[in-house]
Amino acid sequence: MKNKMHFLVGTTLITMLVVGLTWIIITVNSDMQIPELDNALAQRGLELAQSNGCIACHSLDGGVGIGPTWLGMYGKTETLKDGSTAIVDADYIIESIVRPEARLVQGYENLMVRYFLSEEDLQALVEFTRQLSLQEP
Repeated sequence: MKNKMHFLVGTTLITMLVVGLTWIIITVNSDMQIPELDNALAQRGLELAQSNGCIACHSLDGGVGIGPTWLGMYGKTETLKDGSTAIVDADYIIESIVRPEARLVQGYENLMVRYFLSEEDLQALVEFTRQLSLQEP
């Protein structure tokens, strides 16, 4: 009986999480101002950010989110939870996608899941974030 209750509670919580995240993604995508991008690689990065749910947690306009905003992120120096700093460059972004627990930005929890993307997809996301850093806030 106890195992059935744990299963029911777990299933309910997971369902609520999925429905909630879906609602957030739909809401964010419908209200999102699409930045001007000057190449196909950056456009692919935007599509990946939308299809993988990245923009549910990372804002594109400087707004507060579950994760750090992507606007102005590329080239920025971030302070990490351990007090050290890191420059947000291609290597940092790729590491954050494939090993999100490696370096956590101060003020944020380790809530990001690990993504297994191709090298081309990783480069597209890097280019997209680089171009976002060229946008006016």
